Amino acid sequence: MSEDPFGDLDAAMGSGESASEPESEPEPEGADANDAAESEVEPESEPLDEIDPRERPAFEFDETVHKALYVLEAVADEFDDIITYDVERELTRDHGLKSVTKSELHNAALGVATEHPEEIVERVLEQRGVDDEGSE
Repeated sequence: MSEDPFGDLDAAMGSGESASEPESEPEPEGADANDAAESEVEPESEPLDEIDPRERPAFEFDETVHKALYVLEAVADEFDDIITYDVERELTRDHGLKSVTKSELHNAALGVATEHPEEIVERVLEQRGVDDEGSE
């Protein structure tokens, strides 16, 4: 596939989906081990289920698996454009979601596909030029 000119945009914006491990934050100068341990143990200000669902992704990135999908380049490019410029924009602008991740968008797209297998069958037949009327 072609190089994505915006491929490093997610990393620059801190999407949390980088392949490398996140860097640990440096400790402030003069902080001793006890101060650092205490700051790590402090509970979150709100329990996870009380946080507005618009503020966080539906699931953590480490819950996902990487699966290879083999598609034509034009279809992959169109999918990326629609996911980024239509779907993600509508979720953020029109519905107020924050921190929308690519894994969340891809999961939703595949979920829609699994709910409509008949459309997948129709598309494969169409790609092959097979008349669907003769098979019924």
